[in-house]
Amino acid sequence: MPVARCPLTVLLPAAVRFVFLALLFLFLAACASAPTQEMSDARQSVEAALDAGADRYAAVNLRNAEEYLRKAERELELRFFSRARHDAIVARSEALKARDVALAIKAAQEAIDAASETGSVAPGALARARETLRKALAAAERGRTKRALELAAEARRLAGADD
Repeated sequence: MPVARCPLTVLLPAAVRFVFLALLFLFLAACASAPTQEMSDARQSVEAALDAGADRYAAVNLRNAEEYLRKAERELELRFFSRARHDAIVARSEALKARDVALAIKAAQEAIDAASETGSVAPGALARARETLRKALAAAERGRTKRALELAAEARRLAGADD
């Protein structure tokens, strides 16, 4: 004797399958979309770093940013969207580091120049500020972002600049 099936049990698995497939499709579509915003953000961050003087003060970070951006552009052309998105995000991060270092070093240099012109800081403190700025530049040349930022802030403080 055949067993009667309730219409709900017949429809439920199909409905569950439909919902699962719809969610899977949406998830894959989100992952497969071109990283337009990330690419734009990376390009703008590299431009901002260049405008801040990163090519002079934070060349290592800027070079890393430009390399990751080029890599992301190649991956975008090949439609490797996930990889392109990742590399664009890394490019943006490196560019922001480069911009921050360049701005910090420039601010320290300006503070030292101002203190030197006005004579508002003792010669010994001014010499220490210059030496600390030299160390900040050396750290930036080696790509040691955090250390470069710390030293630039210290040089600015030694030059008497208020934060």
